[in-house]
Amino acid sequence: MNVGRAQHIVPDRTRTLVEHRDQGCRVPGCDRRTVQVHHIVHWENHGPTDTPNLVCLCRGHHRMHHQGRLGIEGNADEPDGLAFTDRHRRPLGRAGPAPPDLTPDWIAPPSTWTPPTGEPIHTKWVDFTHPQDWAI
Repeated sequence: MNVGRAQHIVPDRTRTLVEHRDQGCRVPGCDRRTVQVHHIVHWENHGPTDTPNLVCLCRGHHRMHHQGRLGIEGNADEPDGLAFTDRHRRPLGRAGPAPPDLTPDWIAPPSTWTPPTGEPIHTKWVDFTHPQDWAI
């Protein structure tokens, strides 16, 4: 799911994991669920596109951060791993909680077989029937 410095745009699968982990804006006291995924260490400053460096922010807090009115530091994968500060570097309080398990239940476990497209196989959507059972 992590792509490091290979690309700036957050891949859909990584975005889904981060949104599932954060469950909304992580800024203390914010309960907004419509979010944007943000690089904590900015891409321009050599920040990777990896889950510890990605955090969900609502549009308003994302804008505040880029205006220098909201500081963000830490590891987003850890439940208490983020520190938010105001423009004067004063702590804003405890960051919104991240669920301890980053991987949602619907992610398929690793297997030895790789599908041609590289996507995981979701066995609940696949029906393995024998050819003689097929209706023509």
